[in-house]
Formats: sequence, structure tokens, C-alpha cells
Amino acid sequence: MLEYLVNRSKQIICIFSTLILFQGCASFKSPLYPEIIYNNRQPLISVTYEYGEIQLILPIKYDAAVPDNILFKVFAQGDTLHPVISILQEAPKEFLAYLPQGVLDVHNNTNLIKIIPQDKDFDPINVRFKGIRFGRIVLPPKTVRIGQLIVSGKTILNQNDSILSGVDISLQNFDNVIHTTRSNESGYYQIAIPGEYKFAEHLRIVAGENLIFKPFAKKLDFSSSRKVKLDIGLGPSNEMAEPLYMTNRDNVHFRDGPDIGSETLFLLKQGEIISVDRVTPGEYYGSIEVELDGDKRIQMEGWINRKDLKLVIMQNIYKVGMGN
Repeated sequence: MLEYLVNRSKQIICIFSTLILFQGCASFKSPLYPEIIYNNRQPLISVTYEYGEIQLILPIKYDAAVPDNILFKVFAQGDTLHPVISILQEAPKEFLAYLPQGVLDVHNNTNLIKIIPQDKDFDPINVRFKGIRFGRIVLPPKTVRIGQLIVSGKTILNQNDSILSGVDISLQNFDNVIHTTRSNESGYYQIAIPGEYKFAEHLRIVAGENLIFKPFAKKLDFSSSRKVKLDIGLGPSNEMAEPLYMTNRDNVHFRDGPDIGSETLFLLKQGEIISVDRVTPGEYYGSIEVELDGDKRIQMEGWINRKDLKLVIMQNIYKVGMGN
């Protein structure tokens, strides 16, 4: 009887020690199922702990275009150098990752998902979020877009390369205005438009519609880069000698002779500048500048009806009532 009691006491002590041992391990990490499971084989006890994991879900949307592949990197607790996990996959509708329990910061938004499209036309996206110890996190959707297209530069006066401020500038697709701006006091301008216009065939920049000169217009090409630097020269160059006149309407005939029936070389738009050399009772003879191959200009001579021209005063080149 005494021997039985001694053995029974040893078994109870062993069970108690086992319980303390398992409770001590669990204190380092909260288990998902902390209940003790008995196997009904007294005095032995079977205990099972199953630790939780974090299911991270981020819905992904796309605007206009979809990259082929995206690299996802998940960082925890402010560490942006060593990702917890990196996943390269075809562009998904939903990013899904499983993380170890307790790896995330559960108090602050120091956890980070980097969305890195494997296509230079798309910009990376950073998603910061607050974590949980274990369970499921569903983050708000993020939209992956083609990066913005940016054109920037300065507006200058062709005659002496001086800065022109307050010049109206717009980006247009066909005749639809996408975005407008105005150059600042230093002549600097910058316009950013959605990346979906990267492949637009009729995208152009128009500048100087608030000046007396014919507006500057140039087709833009973003096929090789999303950023274009373009300095815009307005008005006549220094090769155009005074006196200077300007067409006062559209479709002005620039002819090869003063006689009636002379061949029309060009139909000039309003604001075209003419350097006048000779005057007759009804005609002006002079030169206009014609742009060839981008920025290259040549001068061509011809005749224009006097009633289609007005004298240019270079000290006042802004249109009246245009806010300048």
C-alpha cells in the first residue's frame, strides 16, 4: 500500500511538471489552440499545440494596361532592406502570401508591401499596413497603372533667347485638350499626363496661344522614354530683320509674285511673322521662316497683300485680356 502511494505521488509530480513545461513554452508564442488534449491513458498526457500563421491578401486592379510579371516584396517592422518574403508571379488579380505568426508590427503601420512591375512603363507602388499576430488580413485594393508621361522645359523668345514667363501651354490629343499649364516667372513649365497616352499617335504640345505670334506646336513621342525635355522658342528668330509684320488672319496667301494670279506658295496662319524688304501700293515683299526637320529653319521669300498684315511691336507680345 505504501509503495502504491509513493508511485502515485511520483506520477502526480511528473504530470504537474509536464504541465508547467508546456505552459512555459506557450508563453513565448500565443498558440492558436491552447487547449490540452488528454488521450485517456492515465497517467500519460498528450498535448498538441498548433501555432497560427498570417494570411495576407491584397486585391490588385489594373488601369488601361497590365504588366506581364510583378515582383511582390513584404517587409516587416520598418525593415526595408530584408524582405520577409519575395514572390515573382504573373500579374494577379489578388496577391496572396502566408507569413509566420508574430512577424509583423501589430501596433504601427511599419509593415510594407512593395509592388514592383517588371516593366519600365509601370511605376512601383508601396503599401504600408498595420499587422496582426495571426489570422487573416485583407487590405484595400491597389491599382497598378502605367507611369505618368512628363514633358518639361523653358519658354524663350527666339529673337534673343530671353525667358518668356506666363506662356499658356497645353497637351492635346487630336484637338482634345488633356492638360494645361502656364510657364512660371523663370519660364519653366512641366506637364504630367496619364501613361495611357504613351502610344497616342496624335499627341502634341501647343504653346503661346496667349501671345501675338503663331502658337508653337510639336508632336510628342514617348516611345523611348516617359520623360521628354523640350525648350519652346516663340516668335521670330534674330535672323529676321526689322521691320516685322504679322498676318492678321488665317489663310493668308504667300505668293511668288505681286501680280494677280501669281502662284500661292503657302497659306499662312494668323500670327505668322514676315520680315519686310520692299513695299508696293498693294503688296509687301519679304521673308518668312519655315521649320524643317524639327528645329531647323529656313527663310523663304514671297509677296503678301498689305491688308493682311499689321506691324509687330515686340515690346508688347501678349494678347490683350489674356491675364498678362
